[in-house]
Amino acid sequence: MVIVSVLLAALPVLAVVGMLLAGRSAVASSLAGLLTALVVGVTAFPVPAALAPELLGFLPLLAEIAAILLTGVVLARLLTASGAMHRISGWVLETAPGPVAGAVLVVFGVVPFVESVTGFGIGLTIGVPVLVHLGYGVRRAAVLGILGMVAACWGGLAVGVRVGGGLTDMPLSALGVAAAVFAAGPVLVAVVATAAVLRSWGAGLLYGLLGGGVMLGATGLFNALVGPALSWVLGSLVALAALLAVFRLRGSRLRADRALRLSLLPYGVVTAGLLAASALAAVLPHPLTHALTSPPLWLAAGCLTAAVLLHRRGPGTGAAIRAGVRQWVPVGVATASFMSMGWVLMEFGMSAALGQALSVLGPWTVPVLGALGTVLAGSITGAQSMFATTFVQVAEATAVSPLTLLAASLAACGLANGASPARAALAVSLAESALPEPRRAAAGGAGHERAVLLIALGLSLLSAGVIAVHLLLVV
Repeated sequence: MVIVSVLLAALPVLAVVGMLLAGRSAVASSLAGLLTALVVGVTAFPVPAALAPELLGFLPLLAEIAAILLTGVVLARLLTASGAMHRISGWVLETAPGPVAGAVLVVFGVVPFVESVTGFGIGLTIGVPVLVHLGYGVRRAAVLGILGMVAACWGGLAVGVRVGGGLTDMPLSALGVAAAVFAAGPVLVAVVATAAVLRSWGAGLLYGLLGGGVMLGATGLFNALVGPALSWVLGSLVALAALLAVFRLRGSRLRADRALRLSLLPYGVVTAGLLAASALAAVLPHPLTHALTSPPLWLAAGCLTAAVLLHRRGPGTGAAIRAGVRQWVPVGVATASFMSMGWVLMEFGMSAALGQALSVLGPWTVPVLGALGTVLAGSITGAQSMFATTFVQVAEATAVSPLTLLAASLAACGLANGASPARAALAVSLAESALPEPRRAAAGGAGHERAVLLIALGLSLLSAGVIAVHLLLVV
């Protein structure tokens, strides 16, 4: 009977995997998983007595995540339409003292910062074209861009932490600090891989160690001080500042004209607003001040700022917002379905059955499953939505701290997010689009895409393996 329960509990996950491997979209796959979970839960598992109250407690989390995704996508669209992304790219090209330094600045500064604010692979849209303009070919530029995803190991404004912590009642700050510790392995993998791709074991490795090390240390500190939402945002900014300081010592001119400052203003509104709200809530704890710390509120303020800047340039604000909403619909539906599926697995006891089965293999399975889930779902939130409660069950069955295992799974998500087929295709497409027309015609996209995907998958599994070893050493 135990084996039958495990097989039945695994059916929703298998339905998702089967749909994705068959080439179905994330929306169709997530809906298939949710429907399967509901059918199996109602027919084969005990229906919880307190299902309605639990559902009412889950819906606010679902609404907040949907709002973060919506405002993040719209912000990215507005910044692109206003030309802000283009101006930021031009600044990177002007600032770096050489191709190697510029590439490291992109990998450990630009991509992490943009990705940590907006998510959805938006960091690639700035970083990859810059890498091509620095002189790197399609494959190298795409792989370097994906390596920059290592920093955003829990999604834009820590949406993955909010999903995992919300589904499992984990304290978000403690979860963020623990995940930053486990992220040391993936960041080291990214540093070494960046030096290898750049073929620079001198400047490339040293710049990478500086950028990656400063980013990781600052992120851990900011997790403890202001919570996970801004930790990678501020950590990547500190890494940017450290690299720029070194570039300045080497004679680079760091210029920030009015156009660049206006381009960065929406990011500044989001970051400063969240910092001020967090400080106010710490000094004056109250439900109202706590509500002001909600990321969607400040992302919406960033959207408003970007919309005003775009409106000053002429028409196009409404079109950019509509395009952002259209882009959000499939992302929002897939994320909501994955989250609802994870909630159903937890409430009907299916996560417990899966956790008991996985616990036989040991806690090392958690980062590997987290990475594979991220590759399959194409998002950190999707993987955490499906498996967060299962990870907690593995922890309880193996007498390991649930917070530790959930943190390890989050740390494994960064490079895995870059290794999803959609991200690899996006990176290659961006690299090819940035090529001059004669070179673009001979780019050979299919071959590049397969190679980049295989490299990214290998790096993500290596990263998960390093976390697994780290995990076994500390438990």
